[in-house]
Amino acid sequence: MKPREPRKKVMIKARMRVGTAWRDACILDMSTRGLMIQASEPPPGGSYLELRRGRHVIIARVVWSRDRRAGLRAQDPLPTEAIISEPDQSAAPSTAGGVERRAEPLARVRTVAQHEHNRWRSRAWEFASIVLVGGVLATFAFDAVASALERPMTAVEGALEGK
Repeated sequence: MKPREPRKKVMIKARMRVGTAWRDACILDMSTRGLMIQASEPPPGGSYLELRRGRHVIIARVVWSRDRRAGLRAQDPLPTEAIISEPDQSAAPSTAGGVERRAEPLARVRTVAQHEHNRWRSRAWEFASIVLVGGVLATFAFDAVASALERPMTAVEGALEGK
């Protein structure tokens, strides 16, 4: 049996993302390779999640899940002391996804009106492109039909003039 790595008993607030949902979690103990968390809805065993504590992002796989607790195996070695000493940022500004995921938040947040304007503009460009391509194709089709009917129409004209 492999010897267990020493664990540090802690109680640290964190945010957990499983799929697209963000939830609150509490780190109960940690080592350099994994941690145990408590959450109202712990993720099922075998799933992957993202755990955030301040500027630290931990990608982990759920090894076990029971009651309200889960054991996680981290993808990379964890800087335990840095995570423990990170100041609590539970009052961080939330976004539509629940938490700011960028390392550096945007200086200028786009408003809904700007988003809708950009969306309208892209739809207009798409419509104009389709109209342009349709016009070019229609011109080529007209030219092909006109050249295909030119010889038979000339023969019909000649026959009608000879009568």
